[in-house]
Amino acid sequence: MKLLSSDTRLGILYMLIASFLFALTMVFAKLLSGSMGSVEVTFWRNAIGLAVIGVFVLRKPIRNIGGKPITLIFRGVIGTIALLTFFYTISATSLSNAIVYAKTEPIFTALLAFLLLGEKLKSHALLAVIVGFAGVAMLSGLKMGYLHIMGILTGFLSALAYTSVRSLKAYYDERTVVLSFMVSGVVIPLVLMMIAEYTTSELFAFALNPFVMPRGNDWVWIALMGIAAAYGQIYMTRAYFYAKAGIVSTVSYSVVLFATFFGIMLGDVLPTPMVVTGGILIIVSGILLSRQK
Repeated sequence: MKLLSSDTRLGILYMLIASFLFALTMVFAKLLSGSMGSVEVTFWRNAIGLAVIGVFVLRKPIRNIGGKPITLIFRGVIGTIALLTFFYTISATSLSNAIVYAKTEPIFTALLAFLLLGEKLKSHALLAVIVGFAGVAMLSGLKMGYLHIMGILTGFLSALAYTSVRSLKAYYDERTVVLSFMVSGVVIPLVLMMIAEYTTSELFAFALNPFVMPRGNDWVWIALMGIAAAYGQIYMTRAYFYAKAGIVSTVSYSVVLFATFFGIMLGDVLPTPMVVTGGILIIVSGILLSRQK
């Protein structure tokens, strides 16, 4: 029996910590959704995270080669929209459903890599994609309402953002990529909240919420959410540094277990057998695709 190297074990541990912190981020976002919209939750998540990451940047200045500013901006904008749809699904459904929808990202990443980057889609990978979409159909209950569209959009937009990151690695420090995302995640929600003061839209309900002044425990949840998200990002980055991407991506599915456990603690209704089956198919699909990295 081949034992894992110390670096690989450390990478797995870091990813488990990151998954736990990301699940906590969802918990605090869920608690905040009772008093503010998903746009404002996105704003506070990134505002606190920006301050935390900023401290790390001051300690160790960023050095970039540069050369792809449009792609960098694109990653920040798409990542922010993905976060808006993600927090919307958190507010509208159980934590387990929201995170499973988000975990469709590897399925769309495989398709985008095939369509945009010219990477080969092998037969077993194609089968995994088909299994994943079957899981999406079951998770949505064979319906396509607004909530389900937002959930699927979360996975698709996350995949688009991830695909763009792959083309930025050779040009920018990873902290620059994270900062571009967080800066966009502060500026875009601010603009959207200002627009929401003058107009509403059922179609863009996930993106148009007026600003609500946080009160009482809201400030505690905001601080904890931002800190958990920032450190989750840090530990996830460390995990990919120590272990292979396929291993880390597989371990990242532990966030589904953490989110489900926390959701039950918050009073989420237990999922139906059909929803559970759909979630399992999506996870299996994602793991199979992740193992090809």
